[in-house]
Amino acid sequence: MSDPYGNPYGHQQPYGQQPPYGQPYGHPAQPPHVPVQPPHVPQPPFAPQQPFVQAGPPVNPGDERTYAMAAHLGQLVLGFLAPLITYLLYKDRSQYIRWHSAQAINFALTGFVYAMATLFLSAITFGIGFLLFLPLAALEVVFLVMAGVAANRGEWYRYPQWLALPLVS
Repeated sequence: MSDPYGNPYGHQQPYGQQPPYGQPYGHPAQPPHVPVQPPHVPQPPFAPQQPFVQAGPPVNPGDERTYAMAAHLGQLVLGFLAPLITYLLYKDRSQYIRWHSAQAINFALTGFVYAMATLFLSAITFGIGFLLFLPLAALEVVFLVMAGVAANRGEWYRYPQWLALPLVS
């Protein structure tokens, strides 16, 4: 039996269903509207100040991850030059490479400042400040590897701010 509104269950709703807000029980329930959301596109955790305008041919997504990883891990071999070269070559072609190479440059500059501070402290304290240099170097290697792995996975990695002051964006 159905009621005059076409509900096959009479004045009762099927178990677990309620009529839409504002409709009394017994009225046919409209199917819920499920908005279609676009697929998730990962964005940097901190929105850029200006919109990215691509200048030049786009970079293949696999190559993007490789160059972003090279900006971080290249510091183990080339130091500050690896992220700087990556930044200068790809900053206008890929927002992802630009983000990672800028993070790597900030990390390299801040690491240089910390190294100079430990050398200065070493000169003042007759070598005791050098004991701070070894944990700092180990910490930098750990964070470089973490950033390189995250970049290769396609994640928008950001170093802790105390370890990489935001100088280049």
